[in-house]
Amino acid sequence: MSVDGAYLGTPGYRQWACVLLILSFFISSTSASSPSVVGAPIMENVLDGDTKTLVVFSDLDGTLIHYPDKPPKNERHNTILKLPPSSTGMRGIISSKTLSKIQDIRKKGAKFVLVSGMRTSTFLQRAPFLPRADAYCTEAGGRIFYPVEAKEDGFVVKPQKYDGYTDEDLEPFSLAEDMQWRSKMERITGNYGLSDLKELAASPDVVPDLNERDGLLWDYARFLTSKGFVVDTKGYSACFRVNKKQQTSISDEEFDALTNGEIKVWDGLGTSINLSCVDYYSAESGKKNCCQYLAEKYCPDANDETVLGEFTVCLCDDDNDVQMANACRHAYIPEVTSEHLAEAIEEDPDHFTVTSGRGAKRRGHAVHGHKATEAALSLILDSFPNPPPGDSEQPEASDESEKKEE
Repeated sequence: MSVDGAYLGTPGYRQWACVLLILSFFISSTSASSPSVVGAPIMENVLDGDTKTLVVFSDLDGTLIHYPDKPPKNERHNTILKLPPSSTGMRGIISSKTLSKIQDIRKKGAKFVLVSGMRTSTFLQRAPFLPRADAYCTEAGGRIFYPVEAKEDGFVVKPQKYDGYTDEDLEPFSLAEDMQWRSKMERITGNYGLSDLKELAASPDVVPDLNERDGLLWDYARFLTSKGFVVDTKGYSACFRVNKKQQTSISDEEFDALTNGEIKVWDGLGTSINLSCVDYYSAESGKKNCCQYLAEKYCPDANDETVLGEFTVCLCDDDNDVQMANACRHAYIPEVTSEHLAEAIEEDPDHFTVTSGRGAKRRGHAVHGHKATEAALSLILDSFPNPPPGDSEQPEASDESEKKEE
């Protein structure tokens, strides 16, 4: 119904206008900006304690890292760390409790793996602020790195302090790439042009020309540029991105052709939506395939066909996480940021636990952002036998919250 100046002059319509305004305010205040999900378990531990979780996979942006309009204030025993800006200017935050709870999970014997669509150059800049993990996967799973002893002549990660850290948590380390996985990717991506991590971290803006890159992936990138699309290759070796905000001569309808099937993705390539951008990579990559590869490595005695569904869980929030989420035994969702993920949750609500949003409020848990992440990590911790002591019972850990923020 239209409400204009003429209608508002009539008492009856004025009343209806007020009702509509109140309803719209109520809806906007009770519905988060993320898609609504009904039916998924909220803030409940649904895992069967008889089956041990051996690997926890986690997305980064929107899952462990959040982007609030206004950074939250530090809390006692929970300092908020501000990450360096990404190449597109986004600056996220991560909480000390997020970092410490992940280390508690690792102390239980589970592997913790970060799996992100993040470009490798951005990952290297952020690595000191990220959770110490058993493996780091960037570029939609196209590259896999493992922490190794720090090498003076190579790229070295020097972890930042946070509340609850131990001396071991702050030990510097270097990164070694999984060359078996890399050789598999290079059948589609061609030889990687950004192999020296120290050089890439020091000069993230140095981008090899697209015409200097070989491989099917870059052939497809050149195909898209011939149609007028601007492709983003900065900091990528095994993936590239088409960002709607970067397009200069492409209409909304033309951009939608990338996701509605009008512009076909070539055989041998995979694609997903991440942060409202379209990512392209080898079809053998993608988060789910990367998780499968690592799960087989970490669980050598398990059945390869069922290892993800039996021994792994994940945390995630977006479209490019859906295949990974469906493949793991259970998925924890701090925030639902895409309709595709919302639909997956509606189709199989028992497979997911949402720790924020309107459903959480119904149970009395009005948590969002880093609080929802901490809640998800706590549920994973509780699924292990003999949960660790509470946050206040960690005398060996250091507390940064008492120090004045610079």
